[in-house]
Parts: sequence; structure tokens; C-alpha cells
Amino acid sequence: MAEAVIDARLRPLPLIEGAQDDGTLNKSLNAYVWQAPQRGWLALLLLGMAGTGLLFSAIALTVARGIGLWGNNIPVGWAFGIINFVWWIGIGHAGTLISAILLLFQQKWRTSINRFAEAMTLFAVMQAALFPVLHTGRPWFAIYWLFPYPSTNSIWPQFKSP
Repeated sequence: MAEAVIDARLRPLPLIEGAQDDGTLNKSLNAYVWQAPQRGWLALLLLGMAGTGLLFSAIALTVARGIGLWGNNIPVGWAFGIINFVWWIGIGHAGTLISAILLLFQQKWRTSINRFAEAMTLFAVMQAALFPVLHTGRPWFAIYWLFPYPSTNSIWPQFKSP
């Protein structure tokens, strides 16, 4: 008899109490989806949209006016571009490191953090890829200049020759 009492106390509580059919379960779960968003969420959405607009306007300005906007001079070849490239690659390494450490220690609770860390890595690498592409000065030629290939006659083009 004592074992039955212990088992009842250790049994987890149901997530939704009471008798639920499909209709009431749908209503209770979808209530959060159908309610109006809070002001804080809308403020963060507007802030994110403003940041995205700032990113695209900065890229458009860089393409239109050139990479001289970044502070490049004759002795300084990369300036702003190399700093941001190294920063975003470092953020990508941090996400990989977090995921690897949690996997190495075989943590059972790591799945959500691993997803976040791996998504952070992917977005950081995508962000870092912008800087070599924009640094070429003409992003529409960036694929050819960053990954050159020999022509059919095995002639490598030399753009600086007279």
C-alpha cells in the first residue's frame, strides 16, 4: 500500500487539467496565437526592421560610392572590412564551440541550446561572407575574382597588365 502512495506522488501532473476534447484543446492552445501582440514585441519588431533597413541601405551606399567609405587608404588595405570579417568568423567559432562542448559532455538538455548555437554559427558565417564580396568593389564580379578559374586556353587573366 505504501508503494502505491509513492507512485501517485511521483506521477507527473498533466499539462492541461480537466477533460479536454479536440475543440477545447484547440481553443486553449491557439489562444496565444490569436491574441494581439504586446507592445514590447512590436517595439522589438520595429527595431529589427530598422536594423535590417540600415543594413541594406549601408550595402547599397557601399556599392554605389565604393569601399572608400570604410576608411580604406593606400597603406590600409582592408580597414573596416577585415575587422568585421574577423568579428563574424569569431562569433561563428563561438557557436561551434558551444555546440561541441555540450556534445562532448553529453548533456541531455543541450538540444535547444545546440540549435541556437548552430543557427548563430550559420548566420555569422553568412554575415562574414558579405565583407570579402563587398571589398572587391564590384560585387557582381566577386565570384570571379574570389574564385578565379583558368580559361580554356590555360591563360590566367592579368587585369593590371598594360
